[in-house]
Amino acid sequence: MRDIILFYLAFLILGFGIQKNKALGAAISFIGFLLAALDFVCLEIMGQHLDYTTLTRIDGTMLAMAPQVTPAYFYGGVIAVLLAAALHWLAYKKLSCHAASANASENSNTIPTASEVVTENNSSVSNADEIEDKNVTHNKYFPAILAVVAIACLFFSGTGTAYKNILLSAKEMKQSFSLSTEQILNKLGAQGAYIPLDKVTAQAGKNLVVIYCESLENNFLQNKAFADEVPHLNNLLEQGWHNYTNYHCLDGADWTVGALYATQTGLPAYLGANSDTLFSGVRKTGAVSYAGVLAQAGYKNLLLSNGDMNFAGTGNIMNCFGYEVKGHDQCPDGAKTVWGVHDYDLFRMAKAEYAKLAQGDKPFNLTLLTVDTHFPKGVPDKRMRPYVNESVADSTHEFALASLDYLLGNFVKFIKSQPNGENTVIVILGDHLLMGDFRHTTILKKFDNAPRRVALLTNKAIPDFTKAYEITYYHLPHIILALAEVKHDAKFSADIFPQLSEKFVADNKELFTSLNLKLNGMQ
Repeated sequence: MRDIILFYLAFLILGFGIQKNKALGAAISFIGFLLAALDFVCLEIMGQHLDYTTLTRIDGTMLAMAPQVTPAYFYGGVIAVLLAAALHWLAYKKLSCHAASANASENSNTIPTASEVVTENNSSVSNADEIEDKNVTHNKYFPAILAVVAIACLFFSGTGTAYKNILLSAKEMKQSFSLSTEQILNKLGAQGAYIPLDKVTAQAGKNLVVIYCESLENNFLQNKAFADEVPHLNNLLEQGWHNYTNYHCLDGADWTVGALYATQTGLPAYLGANSDTLFSGVRKTGAVSYAGVLAQAGYKNLLLSNGDMNFAGTGNIMNCFGYEVKGHDQCPDGAKTVWGVHDYDLFRMAKAEYAKLAQGDKPFNLTLLTVDTHFPKGVPDKRMRPYVNESVADSTHEFALASLDYLLGNFVKFIKSQPNGENTVIVILGDHLLMGDFRHTTILKKFDNAPRRVALLTNKAIPDFTKAYEITYYHLPHIILALAEVKHDAKFSADIFPQLSEKFVADNKELFTSLNLKLNGMQ
């Protein structure tokens, strides 16, 4: 909060310092309020200051969903902005009236009487300090003093630093746009060429089911605090499933669409302005994805989601990766939610689609994307009451989690009952960490400050895995293809960039942004 206040104070000082144009001064201080408020919301929800990547993700679909997902922040923000606008307008009016009154007084042609002159002379000494105070704002050094104070406030404010970094990123982004794909790869220290998908050869292996679970963290698993919420996932682990406790959620993959892009391609989802909707104009991505490699091997890729596939360009991105996409509109009899329909309806669709795929003559990759465990409070489905432990209260985030747990366990049982189901590779993973903090996402209180990791479970061990192996999104393409026993010669980011690390990615956001845009024909 100190950073926010210091930042806003800098704009207030600058606004106050503009004596000749009160309207401009009020506007500057109000703009400062808006910028401070934007960073405040980012800190509250994301737990970090605003940056270029987050700023460019703000678009119409995000704003349209805000009043339904985070109503307190949305409506509170609207009220705060309107109130601030009113206060700045009143301040402008008062300052303008004061300035007009002062000017009128100075320009008065009224001739004082003799007694008034005598009175004024007698009181001149006693009022010297007052006159000096009144003239302080007219001191030639006053604007410079205000500027120094304002700059100091910005310098010591994390919010000011965040906006400075945004401007620097925008400048570096513009410079990177002038580079060719080969020049970008060279700057990133690439070893070897980026092989286009149509040059990749691949041989089919096992059928694959990948389930991206909204905000599913490893902290929920084998944790006494959630024993009643996730008995089915815990049971899978007891039966021999593999739980990878070192799957990290890194910047560039920490929201749903970003996680889909990053885990598919191994590249951070830095896509510049309006990144969530850019793929609406792309017919086929130039970024190699694991789904694209599967398609080269003859697989059918099918994505099912109970959400709106138009939201944030999800359907467009997955189409570009070679998926047939089916969203909530494919389940007209489902129970409606703010996002589409409930997870219960998604898994009904999934069973029907899996049965069809299992009877076909092609290998397949069935991918699911759930939504009911979305922050801040989940989207509980009252139909799930018979399947959830009675100790878990209705209309809670815990209830939504317990519902997902049952649906996952039940779907795994269903797969096993289908032809060749025992040989199907199943991957269950969280798309990203649960957003927010314990004040509004209250389920986080049960984590008890434990390290945060995204959930990653498989019914088959990852080949050549060791406990020291740190898993991130750029490892996922190779991991999933290896689990499915698909032979291929595709090269992903982990192959091309030997120095790849969280710091390396963070230090080269602009180059990765330009690389993504060029690979996808957006630049």
